[in-house]
Amino acid sequence: MKNKDQLDKVDQFTPSVAKDRIEGLKNLFPECFTEDKIDFQKLRAVLGVSVEEGSERYRFTWAGKREAIQLMQIPTRATLVPCREESVDFETTGNIFIEGDNLEVLKLLYKPYFGRVKAIYIDPPYNTGGDFVYPDNYADPLNPYLQLTGQKDESGNLLTSNVETSGRYHSAWLTMMYPRLFLARQLLQDDGIIFVSIDDHEVHNLRLLMNEVFGEENFVSNIIWQKKYTRSNDAKWFSNNHDYILVFARNKEQFKLNLLPRSDAQKATYSNPDNDLKGAWKATPLHAKSGKNQSVFKYRFKNGLVWSPPPGTFPRYTKEMLAELDGNNEIWFGKDGKSTPARKSYLSEVKSGVTPVTVWLNHEVGNTHEANNELKELLGAGIFDNPKPTRLIKRILQLSTSPSEEDIVLDFFAGSCTTADAVLNLNREDGGNRRFIMVQLPESTPEGSTVRNKGYKAISDIGKERIQRVLAKMEEGNLFHDSTDLGVRVFKLTESNYQLWNGIEEDTPESYTEQMHLCSDNPLIEDWMPEDVIYEVAVKEGYRLDSLVEPVIGIEKNTIFRVVSSDKQQSFFICLDEELCQDELNKLKLTNDDLFVCRDQAIDDAKAANLNRQCRLKTI
Repeated sequence: MKNKDQLDKVDQFTPSVAKDRIEGLKNLFPECFTEDKIDFQKLRAVLGVSVEEGSERYRFTWAGKREAIQLMQIPTRATLVPCREESVDFETTGNIFIEGDNLEVLKLLYKPYFGRVKAIYIDPPYNTGGDFVYPDNYADPLNPYLQLTGQKDESGNLLTSNVETSGRYHSAWLTMMYPRLFLARQLLQDDGIIFVSIDDHEVHNLRLLMNEVFGEENFVSNIIWQKKYTRSNDAKWFSNNHDYILVFARNKEQFKLNLLPRSDAQKATYSNPDNDLKGAWKATPLHAKSGKNQSVFKYRFKNGLVWSPPPGTFPRYTKEMLAELDGNNEIWFGKDGKSTPARKSYLSEVKSGVTPVTVWLNHEVGNTHEANNELKELLGAGIFDNPKPTRLIKRILQLSTSPSEEDIVLDFFAGSCTTADAVLNLNREDGGNRRFIMVQLPESTPEGSTVRNKGYKAISDIGKERIQRVLAKMEEGNLFHDSTDLGVRVFKLTESNYQLWNGIEEDTPESYTEQMHLCSDNPLIEDWMPEDVIYEVAVKEGYRLDSLVEPVIGIEKNTIFRVVSSDKQQSFFICLDEELCQDELNKLKLTNDDLFVCRDQAIDDAKAANLNRQCRLKTI
């Protein structure tokens, strides 16, 4: 029988990514573990020729790579607190906006969203020499963020520029990107995909980095986007009119790229001049540029015309197939009946859409000028430099998500939140139920700038305001369908609600005892809020941020909440009162499948033993 000291505790930190990967390795190769440690000699023997050794093997590295890996593996002690006053329809929405450092946020999302995100789009800093680089701290990643946002004393840990004269110019950028991409991959579904915008400064390094994180076998495409339609005649060398979008799948064998809708212009290439009963068609040649070598190929159609492929080409169809097509009136000989024969390709029989190409022209998906006008219309001029156009992101969503599924779309370099805008508007257009998660650092806007004078103290304020205005515009114009999600939940990154060991001022038994009592008797910080604690417990137990928190009806002497996952597949009970009443607990009718969370001080040994028999019990 467990006493109170032996009960399971609520996790105060996020899971260890390294530990999870080791467990996965143990499941695959249990024979390669000795005393719970990896035996690399056995692992090499098992893998055989798959192991590459030697100092001259191909690899991608940079100054700071080891620190980047270390940073990725450090669990976070942060939490996400709900901000209802900045949210819209908090109780019902599945859309999420998170204000905070994206590395810490990704660590918090790791457990609740592992393998649940369908598509990721990010527009990270291009590293053009003036980009802001967040000063990651390998010993305490959360601390610089708290200082930056004024939650702790600022001691010089501010956003800085990664100037081109820096000795680690490329390395600093790669070190910043690596842990974030690694964690992002863990969030993708097996059939998920990621799109990353970039320009010439780092496209080569980003491709190598993504090869390492996602596996080069999962590379899908390098898209060229025409971001400008005008020529810069004052350019020193070439007028730079394009950016890149690198595309990688979580697992290329499982990912399926959607087709693009057939445009009116593409449909117009089909007609029905002979009133064919099968409908509109277009003529396609009977010959091909390659094929099986045949010395002489001749075919006589039923109208007497004899056809051979032109010199240097090959027959596309066998004589048997041509006979079948001719018999079904699926060969066109021109209006005069004597022209070069061609097959009728019917619109009703072709694929429902068209295969996307790797060059995206501005008239199809928008450009930076269009994007600036979109944001100007919503928020006014001078708010954000060169956002992406919503048409560009909608193209990405059309290719990677389904309107019939509640696909989650993640953008953890959210900026002005074009991605959220695109999700909302595409849902409106096709009746979809996609949900978004936006993450943006509260990077300060310049003092005295237009954007600051309009009330936007941080970049994250711009993103939140854009989402709210898009939602209001859709509601006012009745631009939605019955299932449209017209809300957003706002969360902010901050320190944990749990009292952490702060060290001791004097190395004496009395000081140790005082600190231990502080952490055990008061496990929560001063001025903690029940809702903040509930969401911290929920996220660290693996519940999504759109989970429902509802008070249990019929409980009078205690305040007990039930947290229900958004898919309603799991739930848990939580009570943060200082004392639990047994009569109220009995009303819950807890079973072995239920999880009940309470404060350690709220139960004695007898009550703990009783609860532990009834359900899964965890304490704070």
